Amino acid sequence: MYAPLQPSAPLVHKKGEAEVAASAYLTGRLEGSAAYSPAKHLIVRAAGGLRSDGSDSTYFRIRQLEAGIGTYHYIDEQWLLGGMMGYGSGQSSRRYRDGFESIFQDSVLSNEYAARFRKLFAEAYVANDAGWTTFGVACRFSQVRFASLTNRGVPVPLRRMTRLEPMLFIRFGGQGRIPWLQGQVATSLSMPADGRIFSANEAIRDTKEGRLFTSFGLVIYPHLFKD
Repeated sequence: MYAPLQPSAPLVHKKGEAEVAASAYLTGRLEGSAAYSPAKHLIVRAAGGLRSDGSDSTYFRIRQLEAGIGTYHYIDEQWLLGGMMGYGSGQSSRRYRDGFESIFQDSVLSNEYAARFRKLFAEAYVANDAGWTTFGVACRFSQVRFASLTNRGVPVPLRRMTRLEPMLFIRFGGQGRIPWLQGQVATSLSMPADGRIFSANEAIRDTKEGRLFTSFGLVIYPHLFKD
């Protein structure tokens, strides 16, 4: 099943600045990213995500990587506007029981998904970067292409889907004795870009349904170590 990396909003002001972020989701999934500005108004970013579930009966596992390039601009040294486009790939597997009755039947496992996918994405973001608290929004448009998608070994007839993925985030800290460190809370939604998930095929409905994600993390700004 598809579970996206959250959109980005790197808070860099000028050439030579960078940020490194690490976060954890309520589900236990881990995510990390690094962004760097090699030239004025230019930014490059790489990110990855991982969840490794040791359970044998029900589980959700995913590994994915992505890279992007974009631009950013500050207005009055407070409002950050930016955009990025990029490419990513990943693989996932999910096994779970469907329905209340199957809880009492060990042999019943109605869904066992496995997927390999690639994606192209474009996103835009805006943030108010001033003082102890920073807040912002980002929105990503992704086209996901499945190299393979199966349920219990049976191919699911879904080769591609487009997703709209908005995010709200807030960062705090970065002042006083530790100017290079901030905490972050982010909530994002991944949903079909056309708003429709109806299909006669239950596996397609499961794959396309909207999902909410919340993460908690830390952001480090290496260029501020020397300050």
